[in-house]
Amino acid sequence: MGVLWLGGGGHGVAGRRWPRRAPRRAVDFRVPSAVTDLEIKFQYRGRQVCVLTISNPHGCRLFHSSLEPTQEQVELFGPLTLEQVRFPATDAIPNEKQRFYTHQLLDVLDRGLILELQGQDIYAIRLCQCKVFWTGPCAARHAGPNPIEREKKTKLFSLEGFLNGLILFQKGQTTTPPPFEIFFCFGEEWPDQKPKEKKLITVQVVPVAARLLLEMFWCELSWSADSIPLQISHPDLKDKMVEQFKELHQLCRCSGSESAGKAGSPSRPPARAGAAPALLAGGTRWSE
Repeated sequence: MGVLWLGGGGHGVAGRRWPRRAPRRAVDFRVPSAVTDLEIKFQYRGRQVCVLTISNPHGCRLFHSSLEPTQEQVELFGPLTLEQVRFPATDAIPNEKQRFYTHQLLDVLDRGLILELQGQDIYAIRLCQCKVFWTGPCAARHAGPNPIEREKKTKLFSLEGFLNGLILFQKGQTTTPPPFEIFFCFGEEWPDQKPKEKKLITVQVVPVAARLLLEMFWCELSWSADSIPLQISHPDLKDKMVEQFKELHQLCRCSGSESAGKAGSPSRPPARAGAAPALLAGGTRWSE
């Protein structure tokens, strides 16, 4: 899937202060089981009515119809290899007027919207009569509504582009992590001055691999080698003497363990009184 380099200098990002990091190291972010997974959230006027994860490597078709696609109707409904995802029922909509207009849109979603997976990219193909507007990582950067043209393949997301953006963010060359969520609005213009919570039918699509990569990035960053600023003084002469004593103590323990393990070996003669290590600034020697 790709290699993301972690480490480097600290940067201020979106109001949070980044710690200084250890020299960069390559972290191989592979998420094979979730590369093609899509999390899909349906909302009716801001109220979430259904959440599901699609694991089909070809993608899915979002639709609302009683017609089942057949091999002879590929031109109408798309390939049969796609996961068929029907829009949720409107029973939970409390307002009668809202329910009426929602049905008006669902009735022209027979052919649906295809979300096609191609390699590590996601494309949309609008087959339905209902107009669809969207925002996302590959959306054109201009003010005003952004429609998906009918029966024209539209690129929604690129995993390679997301990884490149994540690397730039890690290097401090961008102030925010790259976006990866895709938002669709059915039958109403978007984006516009109206908040998406007021739209009749909206669908949010999350590439699970991108979300996992970002979570892994945060985890690696928070536990990088020097992400916790430890306060330790530089060693002075006495500290160095203590370190030498620790080394000698360890050597004596190792030597004693080896002697105890030799069966029948003669015991070592006891050390003479006054024999002790003398530590000098230039190194270590044994006094007589």
